[in-house]
Amino acid sequence: MLNNSTLSSSKPQKDAESWDMDGLIKFILAMVLSIMPFIVHERMSFGILAVYLLIVTLVSKIKLRILIISAASYGIIVLIPYLFGLLMNSLLYTFADIQFSDQGSYEILIRLFRLLVIWYVSILYFHTTPMKTVLGLVDKLFTPLKLVGIPVKDYLNVVMCIVLELKETGAEVTKGLGERMRSVTGEGKKRFKINIKGISQIIVSLIVNSFDKLDKIEHLVEKVNPEDLYNYRFKLSKNDLIGVLSFIALTAVVLMIEKG
Repeated sequence: MLNNSTLSSSKPQKDAESWDMDGLIKFILAMVLSIMPFIVHERMSFGILAVYLLIVTLVSKIKLRILIISAASYGIIVLIPYLFGLLMNSLLYTFADIQFSDQGSYEILIRLFRLLVIWYVSILYFHTTPMKTVLGLVDKLFTPLKLVGIPVKDYLNVVMCIVLELKETGAEVTKGLGERMRSVTGEGKKRFKINIKGISQIIVSLIVNSFDKLDKIEHLVEKVNPEDLYNYRFKLSKNDLIGVLSFIALTAVVLMIEKG
C-alpha cells in the first residue's frame, strides 16, 4: 500500500533543469497557443509559431524519449487515420466518381499542422506540470459543481490515487512482464503453442493483479487527505512574466505578418 513517502514524493519539486511556471498561467497560454493556428493564415505565421514551439521545447528541456513517444502516438492516432481517409476518398473518386472532399496538398498540411499544435501543446503542458497542480486546477474549476452537492473531491481522489499506484508499481510490472515474455518466447514453429499459452498466462496474471491494486486504491482513498494529493495556489514568478511577455511578443509578430 502507498505510504507517506509516496505521497510526499507526489508533491512538485523544484528542478534546476525545468522552467517552472504557474499552472493556471501556463494553461491559459497553452489554450490560446492551441487556438492560434486556426486563426492565422499566412505561411510565415505558421513558421514563426513552429519556431516558438521549438524554443519552448528547448527551454522546458523535455526529454527526447517523450518527444519520440509523442510523435509516434500522433502518427498512430491522428496521422494514419487521416491519411487513410484521404486514401479512401481518392479510391472512391477514382472508381466510383464519388468525392467527399477536394483538398490540395497545402490545405492538408495546414490541417495536419493545426492538429499537431494542439497535440504537441497538450504534451508540453502535461509533461511540465505536476499532476497535483493539474487536479488542483480541476478542483477549482469545478467549484460550482461542488456547491450543488456533486462529490468532485471524491472523484479527484480516486484519479490521483490511481496515478500514484501506477507510478509506484509501473517499473515493477514492466520488469516482471519483460522477464515473463522472455521466458515464453522462443524460436521455431514448434514452440508457437507454448508461447501462446505463456502469453495467455501473463494476461491472466495482470488481470488478477489489477484486482489486487483496486483493493489498495480503495483503502488509500479512504485514508488519504485530499490536500495531500492535490492542491493549487496561484503564485506569480519571474518565469511567468517572461512567459507571458514572450507570448505577447509572438502575438504581436504574428499580427504584423497577418496584416501585411
